[in-house]
Amino acid sequence: MVELGLAGAFLIYYLSNSLYGTRLSETALVAAQAGIEDGILKVVLDKSCPNVNCPASYTITAGSGSADVVICKESCSGAGTTQVTSTGQALTRKHKIVAVLNVNNTTGLVTKESVTEIPL
Repeated sequence: MVELGLAGAFLIYYLSNSLYGTRLSETALVAAQAGIEDGILKVVLDKSCPNVNCPASYTITAGSGSADVVICKESCSGAGTTQVTSTGQALTRKHKIVAVLNVNNTTGLVTKESVTEIPL
């Protein structure tokens, strides 16, 4: 009888954790996506980002998750490009997204070269 009770308790614990874990993972992904979009917007508004007015790294909050955003110009992804990296986190779950942008300093045109989710 005790074994049946323990098995039932374990099953409930496992199901609630797996559903909660999925929700946390989705929250971390949404936070990472919000960080990428915010970083891209900063580059679009300030072509020389990162600089004094545009930080190279910062943290944003998106819902119950957060994202650490890093903007790296040319040294991370090559000449004429800016790389935006966002690592979203919700408790123990993390997602990382990297966007590479082509920035034309003459015309001011910013185009997305790639947006990739990196496994952690």
